[in-house]
Formats: sequence, C-alpha cells, structure tokens
Amino acid sequence: MIKEVNKACEKLNNTLGISAELPNPKKKSLKTAAVCNLVLGAGLVAAGILFPSKSCALLGGIGVISSVVLQKESRNKNHES
Repeated sequence: MIKEVNKACEKLNNTLGISAELPNPKKKSLKTAAVCNLVLGAGLVAAGILFPSKSCALLGGIGVISSVVLQKESRNKNHES
C-alpha cells in the first residue's frame, strides 16, 4: 500500500513540478509502529469502557485497526524488492 501511495504522489509531484521524496519505512519501523498503536489503542479502548468517554473507545478502535494494517504492511515488506 505504501508503494502505491508513493507512486501516485510521485506522479502528482511530476505533474506539479515539485521535487519531494516520500519516505519508505523499513520493516522494523513498521513493526515498532504497529506495536505502539496496538498498546495505545488497547489502552484507549479500556479507558473508553471504564470511563463514560466513548470517544476514547472509538479512537482506541481506530488505533487497533491501524496496528493491524501496519502489521500487514510489514509482512508485505518481505515480498518487495
């Protein structure tokens, strides 16, 4: 997914005449971010359940989903050249 987004942004940059290079994170960075998102997301979900703030639970759910996406993206790093 990161590769496709970078390609689309590169085409846009070429069209606009901008020379900006987007980062391509390494597998270790993606795994670290996935773990951080999972821990923080689970904490926010727990806070949302314990306290009357449902927005915490919603943000926590988004964090957990983000963790799953980052984990999947890190697995795909093996197959890329």
